[in-house]
Amino acid sequence: MMNLIPKMATVAELQRGYRALVDKIKKTGEPLVILNNGEPDVVVMDAKSYSERVERMRVMEEEHLLRLGEEAMKEYRSGKIKWLKKGQKISEVVG
Repeated sequence: MMNLIPKMATVAELQRGYRALVDKIKKTGEPLVILNNGEPDVVVMDAKSYSERVERMRVMEEEHLLRLGEEAMKEYRSGKIKWLKKGQKISEVVG
């Protein structure tokens, strides 16, 4: 499980200890927030963890869209759908 408190390093720490920081990122799979002048600037993570996160997000989005589609079809079948006439506004139908 990923720690909810992000690991942070300054730009100077990244420059001085690049290899050690990258090795730690690869070992833990957790992202590293790089601070520039005390403010978050970029997030660095290893390619494998990034790809896994992107794929998980893609699957979650797909599942969400499928659920929305199923819900819309249920509403359509139950007659809850209201059709707009050409030029009609939603505010005229709802409310």
